[in-house]
Amino acid sequence: MKRSKYVQLSLAASVAMAISGCGPTEKTYPLQKKYNFQSVQQCVDEKLPVDVCSDAFMNAMAEHRRIAPVYDNQADCDADFVADWCQQDSTGKFIPKLGGFELTAKGEVTQSEVDAAAAQLPASEATTGGSGFSGGSLLTGLLIGNMLSNNRNSYYSEPVYRYRDDRGGFGSSTLAQRVEKGSTFTKSNQARYGSYTDTVRSANKSISVASSTSRGGFGSKASARSGWGGSSSSFGG
Repeated sequence: MKRSKYVQLSLAASVAMAISGCGPTEKTYPLQKKYNFQSVQQCVDEKLPVDVCSDAFMNAMAEHRRIAPVYDNQADCDADFVADWCQQDSTGKFIPKLGGFELTAKGEVTQSEVDAAAAQLPASEATTGGSGFSGGSLLTGLLIGNMLSNNRNSYYSEPVYRYRDDRGGFGSSTLAQRVEKGSTFTKSNQARYGSYTDTVRSANKSISVASSTSRGGFGSKASARSGWGGSSSSFGG
């Protein structure tokens, strides 16, 4: 009987110690921002990690080659994008030039990470703004840079293309954003074999899912620096 009470007391003490060791979880903040870059260097100038910028470029390039609309003639391609912006491929078809890449950073940061980042900034720029951060603040930029450096799976990228808007001005957008605004690309070859807009939407979903997979390393960084569009990885036009 004494042994049984001793065992019960020991178990109770162990549970109490385990509970006391589990303090309140640290507060976290959601963090998300979209960047639109015309080159890898422009991305690096924004203080984002160079390997992330290079990898985002390579991912956008691969997606461009996979899903960019293809046209039989330049006039149809120019009509959907910008005059003289389309180029002829090795098969004689026309595709829009890659105009840049959109990088979406998404994740969450802890209060200790916020405090550490804020300590690196002038007092006027170090406020956390309650439960969130303004998209253009230095604190947000620093937190995103740290997040991307520590977690290569917290972003994804898409190709960006130039186009003329309804008012005759120029804009840059992903294909998915164009589709959401009503573009159908009906003169593209892909549209002849089904709904190209559905293809774009499906591709956009797969890109988002791919953000949870591992990404390339030094090889893709080196390719981006010396790759398509010139040594500075800038895009045509």
